[in-house]
Amino acid sequence: MTRGLLALALTTVILVALQLAAISPLRVGGVVVMVIWLWPLSLSLTGDTRVAAVTGFLAGVLFDAHSLAPFALSGVVGVVVALAAGPLGREGVGDLDGAAWWVTPALGAATGFMSPLVYVVAGALTGHPDLWRGNLGVMMVVNAVACAVLARPFTRLAQYLANSGGWSRA
Repeated sequence: MTRGLLALALTTVILVALQLAAISPLRVGGVVVMVIWLWPLSLSLTGDTRVAAVTGFLAGVLFDAHSLAPFALSGVVGVVVALAAGPLGREGVGDLDGAAWWVTPALGAATGFMSPLVYVVAGALTGHPDLWRGNLGVMMVVNAVACAVLARPFTRLAQYLANSGGWSRA
């Protein structure tokens, strides 16, 4: 299990580095696509909510430490995503081998659609109303499309790590 957690940690650090160095500078319609919020969903669909929540929080904290975002706010969004998807993962919904091909992209789209809203609302509740700039609707739609496209590859990677790490539901 230690080897699997080490692989998960390394994969998460690489994902955050990709988010910061390559994905964040590329804006689609003026919007930053946040793949670090898709990662906890993908991990939750493997069946272990605890691993997904901790990883989502740590990925968000790592991202926030290197961006202008309020510290740990992206981590809170990661935890919310993991906790929301946890029951789905335990029931096998979104399982790449057992569900219809469109289920995982639909869950990715839902995550991409709701995560910016959670981020902005949580920011406003913590005294950062300045996060509400630009068009929230465009931010939600762009992230939904990007997460729908990336959901299957991310979930396949998460499934591989879960199987090798020993925390998958199987």
